Amino acid sequence: MTTRTGILLLIVMVLPVAAFHPQTGSAKPDDFQATTVFLIRHAEKADAPKQDPPLSEAGKVRASELTRMLGGAGIKAIYSSPYKRATETAGPLATLLGIQTTVLPIEMSTANPQMVSPQSIQAIIDRIHSRSGEAALVIGHSNTIPEVIKMLGGDVVPTIDEQKFDDLFVVTVYEKGKAKVAQLKYGAK
Repeated sequence: MTTRTGILLLIVMVLPVAAFHPQTGSAKPDDFQATTVFLIRHAEKADAPKQDPPLSEAGKVRASELTRMLGGAGIKAIYSSPYKRATETAGPLATLLGIQTTVLPIEMSTANPQMVSPQSIQAIIDRIHSRSGEAALVIGHSNTIPEVIKMLGGDVVPTIDEQKFDDLFVVTVYEKGKAKVAQLKYGAK
């Protein structure tokens, strides 16, 4: 065996195969672990007040149904927008799990006031990545949930109908920027 072959063999034997990133062939830049993120739009809201309505009776029932669906899913963190309809949707599950809902501010984009700013979405992504290997729930809106899924690297980015409240997205983030998305339904139509 030549010295060059011996050194190469020694390097291969010393460094574990799992330490290499499959696409670059180099060591992984971080120790990110597969993370499960459940994402929902808030439950049905009341008609009034217009500014920041609470949940309607149907919304309260749906929020309660979330405890049955996700109570045993191993959720360690719940993230919600600051609006009543979102925080009230989180309430029953947070109570059941004995965890505090983390309310994240939402700022609208200056370029398009109908869209949430990329910085607000990035703040959610950063929170999720900080809990690598855990399960989290994100409760948002029809204009935030698709953007979060997109920035997580979801292979499918949904469009959420303004009249639908029963979508439950399960996103498995297996590497930062790469994720698989499954769409389920929960509660009554």
